[in-house]
Amino acid sequence: MRVPEIGDATAATYPRRMSAGTVVYLHGMGGVRPDWAAPLRLDGVSTVAPHYADLLDPDRAVYATRTDAAMPLESSSEERARYVERQRELAHAIERAGEAVPRGTSWPAGLPHPARLPDRLPLPQVLRTPLFGVDQVGRYLDDEGRRAAVIARARDALRSAKAPVVVLAHSLGSVVMADMLSDLPCDIELLVTLGSPLGHEAVASAVPLGPFPYGRMGGWANVVHLLDPVPFGRGLADRIPAAFDVYLPILAGAPSSLGTIPWLMGGIVRAATAHLDTTYLASDSVRAAVLYGLGRHVEVR
Repeated sequence: MRVPEIGDATAATYPRRMSAGTVVYLHGMGGVRPDWAAPLRLDGVSTVAPHYADLLDPDRAVYATRTDAAMPLESSSEERARYVERQRELAHAIERAGEAVPRGTSWPAGLPHPARLPDRLPLPQVLRTPLFGVDQVGRYLDDEGRRAAVIARARDALRSAKAPVVVLAHSLGSVVMADMLSDLPCDIELLVTLGSPLGHEAVASAVPLGPFPYGRMGGWANVVHLLDPVPFGRGLADRIPAAFDVYLPILAGAPSSLGTIPWLMGGIVRAATAHLDTTYLASDSVRAAVLYGLGRHVEVR
């Protein structure tokens, strides 16, 4: 299956139903900020953000058991074909926001694009280093009891969401979401992963994926900021064909104050904050995707 990248969408924008719906946010390292949804400017839309950072606290003992379906349902060829068409619509909606760039664009001249570098980073060791909370990811992958407890909280949040459901999964949250794909607790109109580490072999191999639920998932956009050190320029489409990658330029999601300083300095500042959820959630591309998933007209202000 070929899923479109930004820049080659050709489908027209189709009318979509108007409904408030629910945006579910699966957080990354550290937890949920109280004002996480503010950059999206979604008036009248319900939001749900389960907190599970406490379950990854090394001083807390957590015991749980996963209860995923034993036999994931296979999708029909018709469901797969409709999914591909929806992905084309989604790509077109994001392209209209005018922010995303083709893969490899806006990378400093003379430097090899990281997406083309061998996947030989010492990621297993990094994920178990108590630096900036990164070890939470390693603890999630290593401890099945904690992993099951986190997934249970995320599943409960999805069950409580009113359709249409849009899931924003940042960093570790994208790994949690990938663990639920084989047995979704509800239909999902759109999944948007942000700064995901699933493009790395060390993480992907720890999250085995079964048959993709084409009939229960409306679409999947994976957003990569080119300066984000977590995905390191790597998308997901090569490993997970059901996702398509959206690449953000260097200053995407930057506050307006960065426009008053030299471009190079602005890039340095952005590099230090590229992985933050505030950077991703403030981008025009992410907001356009969310509005598309909710069935609203895409108007970025």
